[in-house]
Amino acid sequence: MSFWYYIFIILFSVTTTAQKKIHHLPKLSTEFDFEKIKGSPATNKFSEIDAVKVVYDIKNDSLYFINANLYDYHFSFCVRYLGYKGNKKMFDNNNYNSVKNRDYLMGTINRFYNHNLFTLEFSVADNITIDQIRFLYTKIIEKFDLSGLFKLFINTNNMRGKCQSILDIPTIDADEIYKGQIFQSLHQNFTYGILKFIDVDSLKSYPNLTKKDIVVLNKNLDILPPVSGLITADFQTPLSHLTILCQNRDTPMMAFKNVWHDSLFRSYENKPIFFKISEDTFILEEVNKDEVYNYWTEKEKNIKTIKLPVNTNFKSIIPINYINNNSVSYAGSKASNFGYLSHLKNELKLKVKIPENAFVIPFYFYEKHIELHEIKTLIDELLLNKKKYIEQGIIQKYLENIRVRIISSDIDSILIRDVINQVKQSHFHNIRFRSSTNAEDLEGFNGAGLYDSKTGFLDNTDKSFELAIKKVWASTWNYRAFMEREYFGIDQNTVSMGILCHRSFPNEVANGVVITKNLYRNNSRGFVINTQYGETSVVNPPTGVNCDQLICYSDIRYKNDSFYGKKNIIEYISYSNILPDSIQTVLNSSEVNKITRETAKIKKKLYHAFLKKNKGLNYHDFALDIEFKIYDEERSIYFKQIRPFKN
Repeated sequence: MSFWYYIFIILFSVTTTAQKKIHHLPKLSTEFDFEKIKGSPATNKFSEIDAVKVVYDIKNDSLYFINANLYDYHFSFCVRYLGYKGNKKMFDNNNYNSVKNRDYLMGTINRFYNHNLFTLEFSVADNITIDQIRFLYTKIIEKFDLSGLFKLFINTNNMRGKCQSILDIPTIDADEIYKGQIFQSLHQNFTYGILKFIDVDSLKSYPNLTKKDIVVLNKNLDILPPVSGLITADFQTPLSHLTILCQNRDTPMMAFKNVWHDSLFRSYENKPIFFKISEDTFILEEVNKDEVYNYWTEKEKNIKTIKLPVNTNFKSIIPINYINNNSVSYAGSKASNFGYLSHLKNELKLKVKIPENAFVIPFYFYEKHIELHEIKTLIDELLLNKKKYIEQGIIQKYLENIRVRIISSDIDSILIRDVINQVKQSHFHNIRFRSSTNAEDLEGFNGAGLYDSKTGFLDNTDKSFELAIKKVWASTWNYRAFMEREYFGIDQNTVSMGILCHRSFPNEVANGVVITKNLYRNNSRGFVINTQYGETSVVNPPTGVNCDQLICYSDIRYKNDSFYGKKNIIEYISYSNILPDSIQTVLNSSEVNKITRETAKIKKKLYHAFLKKNKGLNYHDFALDIEFKIYDEERSIYFKQIRPFKN
C-alpha cells in the first residue's frame, strides 16, 4: 500500500479520537467545527440532513453545542457532563413540561444541505414560551458563524400558534422544507437490472416492462407491473400505492426531482446496472448483463408457490355481523377485516362510525359465474400458456378477454334479487361494491390497489348493481393484479373474489389513512396520518398534488408519561396544496386527536391478541393500516378499512 494511504489512516484515527474527546463546543465558527460534532437527526422525515443538539444552562449562562458522537440525547449530556442529579421523569417535567424554573433550554440545529439552510427545532413535546424561544435563538446566533440561512422551524400545531406573533425571527415550516427537497429515500435495498425511462404522458397502454427493469418515471403511474427498482421524479408519501408496492416487493425505490433530465442517470439509460439506495445516498454502477441474469436466476429459485384457500359452501349473501377475521376463505380479506372492525366498534365502544348497511357477497357467486359461462376455460388456457404470453408481451390481451367475458355474461338473477332486498331494508340505496379477494392483506403480500371497487345505484340501469358486481369480479384479472400475484408465486388457479358491500359516500369532505406507528423514528411514539381534502386520493394522487402528512402523539396508552403527557401534539411534514384559501389543514386538531385515540384503542386490543401467538415485537413497532373518511355537514368520522401494516 502507498505511503499516503497510511498517512490517511493515521489522520483519520487522530480525528476520530479527537471527536470522541470533545464533549461540546462553546461556539460553531467553522465548517470543521460542525463536522466534528454533527450527528443524525432524531427522525428521518427529511433527507440530506445533519444535526447538532444544543443546550443552554440557565443558571450558569452557558451555551453548549453537543458532540453527537458521545451523547445521543440532551438528557444524557446534562446528566453525564453537566451533572444534573434528577431522574428522567424529573428532567422532563422540569425542562419540557414546565415553563418556569427550568434548568435548561434545549433545541436541535438541523442542516439542510440542498437549501443552504440551518433551522432551530424544538422537541414536539416542549412547552417552551415565545420569550424563551427568542432568548435561545439570540444566544445561538451570537455563537454561530457558519454561512447560510438560519431560521426557526415551525414543526407542530402548537408551535405554529405560538409563533404567529414572532416577527423578528425568520421562520420556516415543514411544508416549505418538504417541497424544497431533491432526493427522497423510500425503500432501501439493492438490485440489478436494465435502467429504462418511461414517459407517462406518451403511454397509450400499459408499459411493456419486465421484473428485470429498473424504471425511471417522469410522473406518477397508477399501474406498475413488478420491476427491479423504481426512481420517480414525483415525491411520494410513505403510504402511496407506488411506495407500498415497492416495499411489498422489497425493491429499492427513491424519488429524485431532476432525474428525467439528469445527465448521470441518462448516461446509464438501457444499460445493465447495479442500483443501491441507502438513507441519504444512492449508487448507480454499470455492470455486465451476466450479473443481472445471475442475480435474477438466483432470486427466482427462492419463489415458492402459494395456494390460497377457497370455500364455496356459503351460498347466500351474508350480513356483516356474521363476518369476522376468520372469514377470509369465503369472503376475502377486505370483508373479513371489515367484519372484525365492526365487532371492534361495538366491543371497544369506538366513537367513530362504520359504513352502514354492510353485507358480503361470498366467493360462491364468483366461482359459479366463471364456471357457468365457461370463463374458467379461458382462465385455464391463459394459465397454461402464461409464461409464453408474458414473454411475447400479449398477456394483457388475454386478460382483457377474460374481463370482457365476465362483464358481458348474465349474472345470477337470484343474487341480484337478494342484494336489492338487502339494500331496501335501509335508506341507503347507493351502494359501494368493494373487491375482497383471498389474494390481498396476506403476510408479505399487501395487494393494495390491485383490484377495482365500483358504485351501483338502486333502480338505475346505467349504473346497476349487476354491472358494478361484474366489474368488481372482472378486476380479479386486472393486468397489475395478475402480474403482482405471479411475481410472488401465488397459484392463480386458487384466487377468488368476494365483494364487501355498504353505503357509498358521495362528495366526502376528506379521506385519509392512519398508520399506528411512527414511520420516521424507530421504537418511538406517534401515529402517522396522511389525509386529503375531498375525494382526491391520498394513496394515488394526481401528479403535483400533495396531501397533509402529519404525526400525532395522542396515544391513549401513554397519556400519563412524563414527556408527552396529555399534550395534543400534531407534527406536520407537508400540507395539502388543493385546500380552499379559507382552510389551513384538511383536519382540525380535535379530529386528528380523535382519530388517533380511537385507532389507539384498536391497536392496544389487537397488540395483546398478537402477543398470544407471537413474541418479540414491541408495541411501538406493531402497526395497523386504517382508512377513514370525513363525511356530511357534521364532519362524521368513518373508519372503513383495517389491515395489518408492515414497513
